[in-house]
Amino acid sequence: MARWLYRQLEREYDYLTSDEAIDEAIAANDYTFTKAGRRFG
Repeated sequence: MARWLYRQLEREYDYLTSDEAIDEAIAANDYTFTKAGRRFG
């Protein structure tokens, strides 16, 4: 049971830190950035 739970948590972490999930979060929250990569607005 513990291994199954660990794998589920690991998959969720991998998804939440993926480029796709980050892009979705940026779009959903209307974040904007400067050319230097700093958050703007």
